[in-house]
Amino acid sequence: MVRLVVPILMTNASSLISDFSLKGELLKLRYKKNELKSLKLAANQQKYRIKVPKKLRAQVSSLNQGCILEISGQSRQDCATGKTKYKAHTVVVVPQEPLNDSSQTNDFSLLPIFNNRLKPKAKVLICQKSNCWKKGGKKIYQELERILSDRGIVGEIPLKKTGCLKQCKKAPAMIMLPDKARYTRVKPQQIENLVKKHLLAE
Repeated sequence: MVRLVVPILMTNASSLISDFSLKGELLKLRYKKNELKSLKLAANQQKYRIKVPKKLRAQVSSLNQGCILEISGQSRQDCATGKTKYKAHTVVVVPQEPLNDSSQTNDFSLLPIFNNRLKPKAKVLICQKSNCWKKGGKKIYQELERILSDRGIVGEIPLKKTGCLKQCKKAPAMIMLPDKARYTRVKPQQIENLVKKHLLAE
């Protein structure tokens, strides 16, 4: 059964990104160089190949063929070829028999708390010149890495060290794209809210 397929945005007019939710039988786990890369799911009388992100691989690799899964995530359809690629955000194991205690359901989630849908072209520019770097730029960079790592998106949002941003007296300075928001005298405790405001979509 396929549920909740809602287009959310068009990227460079060549691909369509949508949310998806599938419920079906696990047919196979696919490995490359001994590392889990994707799974094959039978749902709605079709077969789907779904990419498994790094943060889910350890849990998903322990699943048995034939178990029933509910998988939600994002799909990307190539408008030219019509081919669709799927990437899981959440994998839930569905009990084979009804259970009164819902706590017995195994829930492996890449996003256990946060909605990590990213804004297109999200990026952070941080001044690395000596004044900014010594006055907190390095700590800001490390805090950004920590927060993005906790959310499982550390490799999806570029953190770029730049030349002087002409804000030496108000160090540290950074710019958050795509909103082009400029910040000075940034504190590590501000980073969590700035990530939510400028890098994550609603």
